Amino acid sequence: MDPASWAGSINLGTPAGGLLRKLAEALPQDREFTVTVFGSAPIQIAVDSTLNSADVDVFSDFEDLGEWVNRAGLSQDKTEFFVQVSSELNFRTSPRWKDRTQKTKIGNCSFVFPHPLDILIAKLTRLDDKDLRAFEIVRAKTGHPTEAELISELQMAVDLFRPSFDEEQGHDMADNCRRLWPTFYGREIDPRKEIIGPALAKRKVGYGEPSQDYKQELRDALRSG
Repeated sequence: MDPASWAGSINLGTPAGGLLRKLAEALPQDREFTVTVFGSAPIQIAVDSTLNSADVDVFSDFEDLGEWVNRAGLSQDKTEFFVQVSSELNFRTSPRWKDRTQKTKIGNCSFVFPHPLDILIAKLTRLDDKDLRAFEIVRAKTGHPTEAELISELQMAVDLFRPSFDEEQGHDMADNCRRLWPTFYGREIDPRKEIIGPALAKRKVGYGEPSQDYKQELRDALRSG
């Protein structure tokens, strides 16, 4: 099914929406801004207004955004419900995410909201209890993502399954899938067999390489002969 059919609709009457209004009002009025919202806030805004969010995660090309957020009293050390300014690097999700966003404009600020599917994929890289709750809320409201949808999308995002760098806090995407599947889809999953392997096979075909490892098959045949 086309993800656009369950993207939800933007509701700025939510707590997160209200905080974005304050942010737009606080920014300089002499230029245009584009701010992407991620984390739990897009689900609260587009899917279920009852989803709690401790903050609103954003990123932007505007390098001084954090300074303006702090100046407006919207940062973590100024208010309990705050704007967390991050980097696009913190939003680890499907490479397709920019093709299925929703946008709304408040004054001179355009806010970009990733699709709930891409928010959930990003949450799967960590999968805390609140992230599991987000999966449950989205499915309760939309009936998605189905198992087939999520497997297909994770195959397209197969690079998320690579090991973390030594310098960063490690998150095991494959292990998180093994944790999610029994509670969310009612069965065990082998990520290497059902997600990683098929994705890498498709990539080989795209490179013009044989999907089978014929050299390895030849070596195996020689050993058995």
